[in-house]
Amino acid sequence: MVSEPGAPGKEGSGKKKFGKSLFFALLAGLAINAFLGIIVDFGELKAAFSKASILTLLFPFAAILLVYFIDSFRYRYVFYKYKIRISFRDALYNNILGFFFAALTPSSAGGQPFQVIHFSRLGIDSAVASNVVFSRLIEGNFVQLIIAALFFHKGIGMMSGLGKGSYLLIAGMLATVAITVVLTLSLLNPHLLGVLALKLENSRVGRLIAKLVKDPSWAEKLSVWSQSLGEGFKVLWKHNTQTIVIDILATGLTQTIWALSLYVPITRLTGAAPPFQEFLLSYCLCGLVALFIPTPGGSGGVEASYVLVLSALTGKPAATMSAILLWRFGTYYLQLLLGVAVYMAVKVPRDVYAKDSAGLARRIRARPVRA
Repeated sequence: MVSEPGAPGKEGSGKKKFGKSLFFALLAGLAINAFLGIIVDFGELKAAFSKASILTLLFPFAAILLVYFIDSFRYRYVFYKYKIRISFRDALYNNILGFFFAALTPSSAGGQPFQVIHFSRLGIDSAVASNVVFSRLIEGNFVQLIIAALFFHKGIGMMSGLGKGSYLLIAGMLATVAITVVLTLSLLNPHLLGVLALKLENSRVGRLIAKLVKDPSWAEKLSVWSQSLGEGFKVLWKHNTQTIVIDILATGLTQTIWALSLYVPITRLTGAAPPFQEFLLSYCLCGLVALFIPTPGGSGGVEASYVLVLSALTGKPAATMSAILLWRFGTYYLQLLLGVAVYMAVKVPRDVYAKDSAGLARRIRARPVRA
């Protein structure tokens, strides 16, 4: 998604792809939301929207800005365990643009790769960056598992009244467990990635990869990199367990803020206040299932999954949908605008992190280059 600086012809190509991704993200969301609007009573939908205040509209946007700031401090805390003092502005840029590229890619798959690439271009070791970024992804799934375990008894009782929405929650639980196991095994045994690469090296697939990346020794490099990834995993998860625990607690805080960003509009527009524990469980599991829908950022699928489940909780489908649309406007569409503004206005330097006399890597120089 991010064009290589200075490469002839690539900048225009990158901007063209960027524009297409943004267009399809907006189109997918608008099309599915329009369909959802057809199946609910328009009069009730209009009445619910009329109850929305400026606070209801801006609260979701402000909540996600708070998440960006919390996650930026988390980056500073975790990177310091690798003797890297990441600047707050680099961490904040990484979080804002990470969300932005997730919102532009199918099933939100582009966020973490962009974050790793950004940190690597700043001069931070890619194996370290991968550990930090994907550890956060695993922590998020751990938190969702913990929420599912803590409120499982409430979820069982709740499912009896959800109808078809109960299948969505069950799928969310299963997906949470599966994804967490796969990601954890990937970090516990990163050397398997290198072994697989070496076995594929001389195969037809391996030759195709070499042609695509224009590097005949890609397998050897990937094998070496996977060993670095494994060592970095030990630094963070084995020797700094306290750091992981604290970061998981911070993840729980950001998950709660995300849930509140929808809970507040729901309660304001529907006049109903479902128990927050049940709401939090539904929010986490529906959000995960929605990401399997192959639209940019899960656009449309997110709204549909939440409408299906939360309408049963509130008993007011039109008002619930109104709240979800307002929430998505603040947490998705306005965030897209913020991402475009940051992407266009901020120049990203290359190789600006290096070790000082004390062996601590920090931002010591800057050569502005468009990312």
